[in-house]
Amino acid sequence: MPNHIVLDFDGVLFDSAFEAYQVCQKVTTSIPNLRKNVDYEEFLQFRKYLTDAWQFNRLYSKFSTINDFTKLHEILPDEEDMNFTQSFFKARKIIMENNEWDKLMIPYKFFFEIKEYIVKHPSLFKILSTRNEESITRTLNHNGIHNIQIAGQEIIRKYSSKLNTAKVLGWVGFKDSFSVFIDDMPDHLVPFKQDVDLLLHADWGYGEANENSCSSDLCSSIIKLLCKSQSQ
Repeated sequence: MPNHIVLDFDGVLFDSAFEAYQVCQKVTTSIPNLRKNVDYEEFLQFRKYLTDAWQFNRLYSKFSTINDFTKLHEILPDEEDMNFTQSFFKARKIIMENNEWDKLMIPYKFFFEIKEYIVKHPSLFKILSTRNEESITRTLNHNGIHNIQIAGQEIIRKYSSKLNTAKVLGWVGFKDSFSVFIDDMPDHLVPFKQDVDLLLHADWGYGEANENSCSSDLCSSIIKLLCKSQSQ
């Protein structure tokens, strides 16, 4: 039985919050109606509820009316939000031209725990993230990971959600395979309940940990067992 180990990127493999903060700060220099006084602590509090880059506009816009970040997922993007998104990825592309950019992407302990298994079994691992694919690929390559399938922001936009993307790519939803999905945001796991055999909420990322959250050690132990079973 083939295994599919699907991993979120930000908050699971890498702590990339400061990188995203730097990008947002750069965006504020090109759009007049954005706040320039968002400090990193406020940014991190907002980051817990983020699902897509356009939502940063609701934090930075001087005209934002949202005061309950837990309701962020109920809001649909408008034209200004999408304009912010375009500026966000343009700004990231510029920042990535700096050779020091890679240092902003900090691997979690979990990454080091499973790295050798990704290297040995790259076909088992999939990355499912709303981060743009170019920055994911560069970060993984910089940290010694190559030839792993990635579904980034571009393809998720095409198929409208993480779940639809994973199903179209054949990573989840099939009875003749065993799938695992690890994400640091509990709400992100909910849509996958009917299509993934094992859902794991990482307790080390940006989301709030709960009684059902799994430690880095437990998640890495499960992955090691799946990789060993695949080799037998």
